[in-house]
Amino acid sequence: MERELRILYEIQKTDLKIMETEKRLIAGPKKMEELDRELKELKEKVDKERIVIEELEKERRRKEFELEDEKSKIKKKESKLFEVKTNKEYQALLKEIEMAKESVDKLEEEIIILMDRIEDLKKDLQTSLKHYEKRKKEVEEEKKKLEKDLSGAGEEISRFKAERERLLNDISPELRERYNILREKRQGIAVVNAKNGVCLGCYVNIPPQLFIEVTKNKEIISCPNCNRIFYYVDEQ
Repeated sequence: MERELRILYEIQKTDLKIMETEKRLIAGPKKMEELDRELKELKEKVDKERIVIEELEKERRRKEFELEDEKSKIKKKESKLFEVKTNKEYQALLKEIEMAKESVDKLEEEIIILMDRIEDLKKDLQTSLKHYEKRKKEVEEEKKKLEKDLSGAGEEISRFKAERERLLNDISPELRERYNILREKRQGIAVVNAKNGVCLGCYVNIPPQLFIEVTKNKEIISCPNCNRIFYYVDEQ
């Protein structure tokens, strides 16, 4: 029985390897999707920043066109000052010139504000671009590692399953059936260690005398609470 118990422990370790590898196979594609989504979001952020800059540049050019137009109007009005014949017309024209100059001052101020804003956004864009390019290279490397890991995971599972079948054939059909039933009921964990009188499967205290027998690994002993099979390993 001691030999079968040791084999059962090896089967459990192999099953755990299979479970971990299967988790990698499931987690790998999800991780790749997360990486692709992260890059997409970073790229969208860069594109949005570019669009904002382009729109502000258009607004700046529009205002510069308005500014030149206002300046041209001022020159025309100033040239007319020498053509007016009455004081009333002269004062009215001066008023129009004053209003046009105020409009020019306002436009010049708005253009300066826009230029400062564009400059700041261009700096932000450069930072975002550098981050995107850096992260893009990192993601490519991460995906290569994941692809390599996933390509080997299938072979690992096949190897582990073959080992599992070989070990299962070395124990009695009754013990094999008991193990498989327990594994299905206990989330893949049918054989556990006991440490300091505690079952490491359900973390319930077991009777002292039972624990002593467990440490001998001479017979099949189950946890009174979770029914998992004990195999004692002295973990320092």
